[in-house]
Amino acid sequence: MNKAVIGLQWGDEGKGKIVDYLSEDFDLVVRYQGGNNAGHTVIVDDITYKLNLIPSGVIRGKVCYLGQGVVLDPKHFSKEFQQIKKKINDPQVFLSSNISLILDYHKQLDKINESILNPNKKIGTTSKGIGPAYQDKVGRKSIKLYDLKSKKILEEKINAIKKFYDPILDNFNELKVNVEQTVQDLLSFYDLVKELIVDNSSIKKEYKNKKILFEGAQGALLDLDHGSYPFVTSSNTVSSNIVIGSALQVDYKTIGIFKAYATRVGNGPFPSELVNEIGDYIAEKGLEIGTVTKRKRRCGWLDLVSLKYSCEINRVSELCMTKADVLNNLSEVKVCKSYNSKDYEDINFSESNILDSLLLENNDFEVFPGWGDTKDLSKFEKLPDNLKKFINYIEMYLNIPIKIISLGPERNQTIIR
Repeated sequence: MNKAVIGLQWGDEGKGKIVDYLSEDFDLVVRYQGGNNAGHTVIVDDITYKLNLIPSGVIRGKVCYLGQGVVLDPKHFSKEFQQIKKKINDPQVFLSSNISLILDYHKQLDKINESILNPNKKIGTTSKGIGPAYQDKVGRKSIKLYDLKSKKILEEKINAIKKFYDPILDNFNELKVNVEQTVQDLLSFYDLVKELIVDNSSIKKEYKNKKILFEGAQGALLDLDHGSYPFVTSSNTVSSNIVIGSALQVDYKTIGIFKAYATRVGNGPFPSELVNEIGDYIAEKGLEIGTVTKRKRRCGWLDLVSLKYSCEINRVSELCMTKADVLNNLSEVKVCKSYNSKDYEDINFSESNILDSLLLENNDFEVFPGWGDTKDLSKFEKLPDNLKKFINYIEMYLNIPIKIISLGPERNQTIIR
């Protein structure tokens, strides 16, 4: 059965490690949305792999595919691909010819977009050009990978883009589009990756009857349509976008992945946020620094209201919980089970004024005693009783089984039930 690993929170749930762990049993690992604003860190035998675009299945030597729903920065991909080649012999990575590219003017526009928002409405974007690249895709101005075969087509398209964007760039004191340099850079990039570019139909045919693992980027609560808009990413992160972003019309089972607590990078509502010494402790113990942004993540208790919402919109059939080990030494651990003392047991992002007004002390929490050390535990039966109670409560609340428990960054720190 094909499977999809989907983040159920605001990203950073540990998808990279779990995709690496599961990919051993699959033939193809597919990324279907987002850009290099995603960050996956995987540690195997004391070697650390940091990936932003390439699916972490590449570490096991699996064939990896970036689908047409991805937006790709040529400069970043070249750097990441060269780095992975130093650690892995002959990495099998392929790119859909229909991928839209992120170019320098997209990054400039990203900064401009953020600068015109007032301080209370800033998104906290990574400024990597992801949003403007998706805007161009919708506006039918994208440079696609298949355009790189023709210098003439590139010159025509970049010249048209220059007419469109130069007035905006000039108004904000940004450099205008350099057609000659952009075309030259893209042609050089094409020489580097032309053997990796494949048509969607060829991937469909080759992997028609094989096992596919889909790797999500970011998290469900950052989905462009289903998340805490406008504090969201620029793509659809939910599982229903898999068929669109990969062009692979296949059935799959969704594995929802979440931390034993919650984190968020950037601005936006966070009803269970801990702006105190406990939040600081979790951030330090959990190494909660953005792989891409290098910013400290906001930390809080696990929010079961939003987690239930994410499970529903992703049709999650089984769960994976990560980083319970980060909470090992706390005397008590909480989970948020409703907002404003049971007034809100369901999340509704359209009522953003309500979400923004939610105060930690007014929310309804279930409290669990701490569970102590989990080091070197490899079976569920060996887990501390208090951790088992914590896990069982979450399962009952969501009515979905937790099948995978990650207790550290290494592959062998994983329990399968």
